[in-house]
Amino acid sequence: MARSILTLAAVGGAALMAAACQPAAEEPAETTTVVETPAPVVVEKQAPPVVVETPAPPVVVEREGDSTTVRAGRDGIEVETTNR
Repeated sequence: MARSILTLAAVGGAALMAAACQPAAEEPAETTTVVETPAPVVVEKQAPPVVVETPAPPVVVEREGDSTTVRAGRDGIEVETTNR
């Protein structure tokens, strides 16, 4: 009994293998192949315009008795201004 089950399984497996190896449906007679080639891209770069800014002169209103003292301090330059 075991031999007949084994033989039946082997024959069934061979039948499945034969069915799996059958060629697929035929391809259509006409085929179209599209080949895309990249087109060159030209990129023009323009340098930004050069802008030279000239600062406006500061407006200084000095009154009698005003003073400004500039000195080197521990943390950098110190500025002391006295306005009267």
